Amino acid sequence: MKKIYCLLAGFAMLFSSCDDKLDIVPKGDTTLASVSDLETLMNQPWMLYYQRGFELDNMIANSTPQWRRMGDMVNQKQEDYYAYMFCDETIDRADLATDDGLYRDLYEYINYMNVVISKMPDATGDESQKPRIIAEARVMRAYLHFLAVNLYARQYDDATASTLGGIAYVDDTDVSVQKTKLPLDQVYAKALEDCSDDVLACLKQTAVDNSSRFEADFGYGVRARILFQMKHYDEALKYANLALGVNGTIEDRSEIANTATWLKYEDAPNNYLYITFLNQENAGEMSGYTITPAALSLYEPGDYVRYYSREEDWDDNMGRTYGVEGSMVYSGDARVNPFGMRAEQMYYVAAECLIRKGQYAEGLKLIDKVREKRIHPSKYASLTTRDGADTEAGAMKLLQDCKRIEMLCTYETFFDLKRWNSETAYASPCVHDYKDYGSYTMNPDSPLWVLPFPQNAVNFNPSLTQNF
Repeated sequence: MKKIYCLLAGFAMLFSSCDDKLDIVPKGDTTLASVSDLETLMNQPWMLYYQRGFELDNMIANSTPQWRRMGDMVNQKQEDYYAYMFCDETIDRADLATDDGLYRDLYEYINYMNVVISKMPDATGDESQKPRIIAEARVMRAYLHFLAVNLYARQYDDATASTLGGIAYVDDTDVSVQKTKLPLDQVYAKALEDCSDDVLACLKQTAVDNSSRFEADFGYGVRARILFQMKHYDEALKYANLALGVNGTIEDRSEIANTATWLKYEDAPNNYLYITFLNQENAGEMSGYTITPAALSLYEPGDYVRYYSREEDWDDNMGRTYGVEGSMVYSGDARVNPFGMRAEQMYYVAAECLIRKGQYAEGLKLIDKVREKRIHPSKYASLTTRDGADTEAGAMKLLQDCKRIEMLCTYETFFDLKRWNSETAYASPCVHDYKDYGSYTMNPDSPLWVLPFPQNAVNFNPSLTQNF
């Protein structure tokens, strides 16, 4: 492990002169010249800036900031947190975004992947390992750009993708070429090229027990998730099923009924790839997390986490301190994989694709596979028996409510709402009900669904015009 950190430290020093520019390409060459040394760039703990992760949940009214009291937030109007929580489109978020740790982290990791891809062909060492490691780096590059484009650009739609602004897709280490922002359709095309069938064929058809590495389960999952966000549901279903065929492990939470403790580690077998919040090395991502009444209401009776965890893991006094009446602070230490991918996401991708094909029962049964390990048998009943389960609208509502809790404290619901809000059938205002502090609404077409490029990126790269 020391070797990895020493190599990364040297690598960071080589690139430190360009980190603040956020056009983000490497300056100069690196000393990493062997297969094993380059592979260390893949074998690291993946961490992304934590603040943005909580902001995503603020925007969909799942949570309030765990580091701010609600009363203080009301008086701090010149902050981007205020804009997201109180749905205030008049706040100049671009002016406030002098820096953005998440943007910086994404493109720093993309740099690492580009170094692996560009230097691996000429590296010394085991030739047989090169295709797999290059494929791994390309899939990771696709995934990082997928996260970035859905944070900093509008929702993809076939009819408008060629005219909407996207992000810079950085796929080389040439500092002499400016990384120009591309339209959405070109960003997605490049991402799909990086996880094409030819690339995925170089990965092993197995899961791995290393939370920093992956094989075909994550590879198929990345392609499925990209196609899903593009609303190419038939193709997404194909790759979600392939991912589940490699690794369909579902986290079993029934043990909470005996232990009263929800423990989930980064190397849990249902994780395809684990990416945590920066600064969460020693605690679960939901530890100290303030959950709003709207989100709490979606927990089903008999939910192991909500109703069988230790009483002290759910604190309503702290909830009132940092949120509104009816909020609760959760203090468990489970690792929920906020920016990574796990098998449960693929079950929900496949389920929605089936529902959209008119196969309502088949889709809901996939969600039931997950729910069977979330709900105590004394309270469990199949979704297929619920009212509305035999219609697309009803089945989708059941999926949406279950998925919001399953994906709490991850990027998934934010990305889903952007996608659903671009469709007439599923567009719906997101209401933030803050009790005594008022009720606020984020409309489906709100510019708040797009995060601003940070100023230090825009100043260095004038092609990065804001996408809202």
